[in-house]
Parts: sequence; structure tokens; C-alpha cells
Amino acid sequence: MIKEQFGVDLEELELKFYIGGKGRVYAYRECEFDDIAKHKGIYFGTLERDGLRLSIEGSFIVGKLARKNVIELDDLLALKWLSGEDIETNVYGYHIVKWKGKDYFLGCGKGNGRILRNFVPKDRRINK
Repeated sequence: MIKEQFGVDLEELELKFYIGGKGRVYAYRECEFDDIAKHKGIYFGTLERDGLRLSIEGSFIVGKLARKNVIELDDLLALKWLSGEDIETNVYGYHIVKWKGKDYFLGCGKGNGRILRNFVPKDRRINK
């Protein structure tokens, strides 16, 4: 799914993945304690019916290598996104959201051809 959606080979990421309950995906680096680790890595995203919805951390990991489905937002739109607002755009499917001109990724949104739906959790939003 990562290669299909974002054009990134898993080998480039050098990560292992663990799928937990409710389709949640966790990413971790292999180590000698894998067999006894209680928590395997960081929350990477969620497997949805129509694709992989990356977390903010997942967008940072994949975004630096992504060759497709990355949308860049200018300063004004990036601040709207960080405050939890949807963005008007004509894209379809899951896209990594990047702050234009910065090496900073803001998460993942889902486009329906009119808007890019925001998935920034309420406790991680900023107040404008």
C-alpha cells in the first residue's frame, strides 16, 4: 500500500510493521528484543477500506521519500490545516500534507475531489 499510494519502497524505510487492533499499524526498527517487546513502535497509520491513512508521525517517515500523493500548503493554508480545518482542493484519495517551503509534514488527509478532509486529532490542533 505504501508503494502504491506514495511511491515509496518498504526497503527504503528500513522498518518493520505490526498491525494491531482496529487496523492500526505500528512501525519499529528491528532489534534483539522484538520477541519480548510489549509495544512495537510508534503509531504509523490505520488500514482503511480504501487505503492507508498515515498518522502525523507516519507522514514524516514516508513524506521525505514520497514520490506521489503529496500536497503542499502555503503558510495560510498550513495554519488552517493545523487548526483542524478541511482544505478546498481537487484531489482524490489519501495524500500526505506538507508545509510548502519547509521540510515539515502536517499529517494525512483524504480528498474527495472538492475538499481534503483533515484528520489532525483535536488534542494536537493549534488555536488561530
